[in-house]
Amino acid sequence: MDQRYLEYILVLAETGNMTRAAQKLYISQPTLSQFLSKQEEKIGTALFQRSEGVYKLTSVGELYAEYARKILELTDELERDIKRISATIRINIGNSASRSLEMLTSILTDFRKQYPKAELMMTDCNVHTMSIAIAKEEVEIAFVTAPCLNQYKGKYIELKKEEILFAVSSSHPYCRILEQDSSYCLTSKELLEHFGDSPFILQPQGSCIRNLLNSFFETHKFNPTVLFSTTYARSILDMVGSNLGSGFIPSGYATESPAITYFSLAPKMYRVHYILYREEPWLEAPCRLLIKLAQQYVEHNW
Repeated sequence: MDQRYLEYILVLAETGNMTRAAQKLYISQPTLSQFLSKQEEKIGTALFQRSEGVYKLTSVGELYAEYARKILELTDELERDIKRISATIRINIGNSASRSLEMLTSILTDFRKQYPKAELMMTDCNVHTMSIAIAKEEVEIAFVTAPCLNQYKGKYIELKKEEILFAVSSSHPYCRILEQDSSYCLTSKELLEHFGDSPFILQPQGSCIRNLLNSFFETHKFNPTVLFSTTYARSILDMVGSNLGSGFIPSGYATESPAITYFSLAPKMYRVHYILYREEPWLEAPCRLLIKLAQQYVEHNW
């Protein structure tokens, strides 16, 4: 049956009046009346009770209307899915952390099941640059890390708060303190007193963790000796494990190793993973799917 005929019944049920229903459907009243008569004859029972020009659904009519709504909803859903699968969509994604990139790599398989023709464009940069790109509508969605987003006025979702740990070679004598108290936290004074003379392997300037560390060093008027700078946490751990220096590592990368000891800091230091996004009608569904998949991934893997 043509879906417009289903709409005839639903509009007549909604208005309860043949004239108003015909006007709303942009057809003549005789056309609507003839359709209803033929439909009731085909079904073998009345769909409406007539009383002084008022049309009210019978029990069979209620059932007919219920299925008509379902059919129309399914038809709309089918059309949306056909457009979704056949349309080529381009999404510009920003990223400021290697851990977010690992997450994106994992969720893209599920994303492409829903949007097989989607083209994703990746840009790597810091949170400040990403926030500007979002505001200028150059990027639709960005995965960033920052201590906080108090100054950011756009739309965002907090994904995960992640502690920053101090990683040192287990050969350092001060590591023995954890053998006595595994929950021991290293104060700023103790860190600089016992480890300040050794070189540091740090994240590059402009990164979230380096910004945190710069503030820490400036507060304590300390000028660290930087042996090496890298965005790769695993490279930092390799160097720490080889006793080349000390470093600061997100807890998610703090893999167990007899060569490395991790200290929590007092006060604790954190970075926060965020999703920045802007809403566009034609991009809303795919962007929301990316957000949903990212949240599910973080919940189960971080």
